[in-house]
Amino acid sequence: MKTTHLYHGAFALAAAALLAMPSQGAQLLLNNGFESGFSNWTRADQLGSDGTFLLQTGTTSPVNGFPVPLPPGPTQAAMSDAEGPGSHVLYQDFMVPSVANSFVLTFQLFLNNTATTYSTPSTPTLDFSTAALNQQFRVDVLKTTAGVFSVTPADILLNVYQTKAGDPARSGYTTVTADLTGVLAGNLGQTLRLRFAETDNVAPFVAGIDNVSISDVPEPSTVLAGLALLSLAIARYRRPS
Repeated sequence: MKTTHLYHGAFALAAAALLAMPSQGAQLLLNNGFESGFSNWTRADQLGSDGTFLLQTGTTSPVNGFPVPLPPGPTQAAMSDAEGPGSHVLYQDFMVPSVANSFVLTFQLFLNNTATTYSTPSTPTLDFSTAALNQQFRVDVLKTTAGVFSVTPADILLNVYQTKAGDPARSGYTTVTADLTGVLAGNLGQTLRLRFAETDNVAPFVAGIDNVSISDVPEPSTVLAGLALLSLAIARYRRPS
């Protein structure tokens, strides 16, 4: 009976510790796989641009019909495509919890730059109409007060990803990961913006995005505490009385 009491007590403590952990994968974004089209997302195209972000469902790009991989999962991805130059943005605003532990951004990205090289003006801009070569893709966490095409440093809380000269012109859907813990911890309870931006004024540029996630992960100390207590419960349960 004594062993049984110890087991129940240890098990109860272990369960409490595990239940107190942040929920693994608690999602801050909605419709993160584009299975509901562009619901909860906003698209913006610079005035005069050709094309936009569209839904990709098969193995050809929506406008030019370039060969592309199937969406990673399950059936749809967002893909920028155009026959002419343009600047295109896809974004979603999200609320930062009032208490934030560790948060990670992940997404899957496909790039097909038919210009063969990436170009970014010496004065940063997403304006496709600039005289400078501007063939780039970037991902940022922005203030919601910023213009959707802004690259002003004061507006950008974190540049997550940006193409640069020398990067492969084409890639299959690959997973990109970024730690957002610091950014979110500095903006508790605030609304922030996750932005994907593609600009091309040299040649057609197709960019696909899928499985976009901003999720929390349990603190290691909490996980270890729960596992230690659970191990203690099991050990006491197995020990002969």
